[in-house]
Amino acid sequence: MISTVPRAVEHGATVVGVLTLLAFGFTQGREIQQYSLDLLVVSVQVVFLDALSSMAVFTGFVAITGLLLVREVWSSRDAIESVTDGPRLTAVVPVYRDHDVMAESVESLCESAYENLEIVVVAEPNDAATLERARELANAHDRVECLVNGNPGSKAGAINYAVRETDAEYVAVFDADESITPEFLPRAMGALLDGADVFQGRRIPRPTGVIETVAYCERVVFHASYKLVELSGFANCRSSSTVLTRDAFERVGGYDDMLTEDLDFAHGCYREGLDVRQARQCTNTMEAPHTLYDLWGQRKRWRVGQIEVLHATLLELLNGDVDRRGLVSIGRMCSSLLGCLFTLALTSKLLLLLVLGIESAFLILAAILVATIGLVAWRDTSDGRIDGLSWSVVLAPLLYPAFGVLMLKSLLEYGLSWDGTWYHVEKTGS
Repeated sequence: MISTVPRAVEHGATVVGVLTLLAFGFTQGREIQQYSLDLLVVSVQVVFLDALSSMAVFTGFVAITGLLLVREVWSSRDAIESVTDGPRLTAVVPVYRDHDVMAESVESLCESAYENLEIVVVAEPNDAATLERARELANAHDRVECLVNGNPGSKAGAINYAVRETDAEYVAVFDADESITPEFLPRAMGALLDGADVFQGRRIPRPTGVIETVAYCERVVFHASYKLVELSGFANCRSSSTVLTRDAFERVGGYDDMLTEDLDFAHGCYREGLDVRQARQCTNTMEAPHTLYDLWGQRKRWRVGQIEVLHATLLELLNGDVDRRGLVSIGRMCSSLLGCLFTLALTSKLLLLLVLGIESAFLILAAILVATIGLVAWRDTSDGRIDGLSWSVVLAPLLYPAFGVLMLKSLLEYGLSWDGTWYHVEKTGS
């Protein structure tokens, strides 16, 4: 009963919250806006609904951020110096219940064009199947070493333990299901030897089916939404497709044991003023969720983790431990949270316009969004990273209201019923 009541309250509050935001958007969207333009001989008065102006602004945002993402993805990789031999680099692959997929990451790393590379697979002591597979890969490849996590229980602990166990000045971090291109590490090392503290590439789900394509589209939408924020100097460095110096790792204090240790690390890098080189034209792929249940569960874990990071940072602020960069960091997290909730209010405004027969409000937005996804997918396909998209790409506009529901659900779950556990997506080998 103790756990059932909060869960029931959470579900009820989610429904009420969604309906409230939709009602708010509908009411606000019906408001009339008037603007007067005084010319030399006449005065022109423009009258339109708030819903129309809101959709115009949002469509402009989608168009600009989409264009910035397409420009970055299509930019030349030759602008990044490629170094195939240099200081020793340790690639860390933390694994847990990944025995079916971990060969994807390890074997692609073994084919890296960077010569002075060691690959460390960090397995959990209570995961016999994955530990056995890690030892098999270590025996089969000279570059690979298997470690048993001496700080078990989390991905963050595995990464921190591996870094402590090596004396390499450069560290790369990858997920078990990533497929890493041979030229990725040479370009990352080129950026680090040029003075960067952290190099962050792009990681995309492999769109092998209907649900997998939705996951791919969702990543494109999020990568685009980051673009305006990145103009302020904030970069989303993660705990996958990431290469960094030991000094950067130590300045941030490593990865904290949180649901989204990578998001916390990204904000830590920003607060420390580190030079993070974002290069989305350098692309790796990962296993995508194969069911809607897994897609929802994984994304909800990420949102709950985002709220957890915001909560921890706000506590630091109350203790007086946050400077100007810390305030910007908090603002970045709050804007992301509120932006997702805003999409629910925007949805009802769009529905109002559709009822009034202004279908172009939806069609223009959908065309821009699908065009952005299509151009990014075209580049990924020509690079051999994906084989194309399923018909479900047309469902991409539905991602926006889904973001709002997901964020509201995660916010309520974090406050009412979350017990610290996290959702683990079932993965299968390719």
